[in-house]
Amino acid sequence: MLSGLRESGCEVTFLSSALSSEYPWEESSILNLKKNSGANVEIYQGSVLDYEIKTFVRRIYKFLKRNPSLNSIIHTPPGMQRWFAEMIHKHSPDIVLMSYAFWDGLINHPKLKSIRVIDAIDLLSLNERMRQALQKHLPAPPIHPDKIDMQVLKENFFDQFNFSPESKEFHIYDKYDYTIAISPKEADWIKQNTRKTKVLLIPMTQKPSYIQNQYTGPAIFPTGPNPFNIQGYLYFVKRVLPLVRKKDSTFLLQVTGTCCQYVCPAEGILFNEFIPDLGAVYEKSKFLICPVFGGTGQQVKILEAMAHGVPVIALRAAAEGTPIQHGVSGLIANNADEFADYVIQLWNDKAMCRRLGEAGRNKVAMEFARPRLLEGLSSILEAC
Repeated sequence: MLSGLRESGCEVTFLSSALSSEYPWEESSILNLKKNSGANVEIYQGSVLDYEIKTFVRRIYKFLKRNPSLNSIIHTPPGMQRWFAEMIHKHSPDIVLMSYAFWDGLINHPKLKSIRVIDAIDLLSLNERMRQALQKHLPAPPIHPDKIDMQVLKENFFDQFNFSPESKEFHIYDKYDYTIAISPKEADWIKQNTRKTKVLLIPMTQKPSYIQNQYTGPAIFPTGPNPFNIQGYLYFVKRVLPLVRKKDSTFLLQVTGTCCQYVCPAEGILFNEFIPDLGAVYEKSKFLICPVFGGTGQQVKILEAMAHGVPVIALRAAAEGTPIQHGVSGLIANNADEFADYVIQLWNDKAMCRRLGEAGRNKVAMEFARPRLLEGLSSILEAC
């Protein structure tokens, strides 16, 4: 988004806070962001009082047995609000682009004259409800697949709850001139439940990477710090992997990222918790699996793999809103049996890996690359 705005001729200032990240803002990270995006970068480090307020308010919510509101003071304590107001005064922006409804408390909507845009990224209240339902069924880490309730590993696990986003989240979106959604389903949901904001569908985009794919290494499953990836891993190990190894015991899967901290390994699974650059891994990977069926937004791992020419096998829920066209630019499974069949096919067919991988990369280049982002941003910039 930062690079897209810069390419559109905008001068961009990026604001963030040490209060809003589980990882510290290192000086090297700030310099890299400035270099790669061309944006000015301003970071609010937070004060002792900010942290005390956040802790105190959390205790109140816990005592009341209530969840904090999306734009609660927990996310935007007074010190952070004052700093943000100073930044607005200093830079006098034509457009304020907010990511996530969490930070809505920073904006004084009646006084702000800038065009206000919010990038929804996830339907947060729906995502949180799904997380809470799932976490009740996850034992303490490290989680062994044999210790998990099989109900949690059914593809329709979340259907039983009939979850929907909170109306308060749509009220937040309606404060903004534009709301950006990254998946068609969520764009429709927001349109149906808001009256004022103009909803734009701008999916995550990725620059195609024309690496020399070898399709000789293990399959790969990159994971992030959320329970849906843990659920996906357990689903694959418990329901898919035994079917695969029964027919082909040579199968190997490389799991990367934070999921490795929370689950037990299994035969045929390789753990690599932190890999700073997946480019070299993608160059060798036969294919990527995405056995995830919970969460909101868009599965970035799918788009990234396809942009690197790596074919993808995904469950239908994960494939929604991605460039995968079944049998053409990837494979979509409806259940564990189909997933296992597709894994075996790709594991033993390098030519099929290459055909699907190249088709996927071409699909990203045509429909999910920078021009689509710039086209989506143009309607906002024209309003300035």
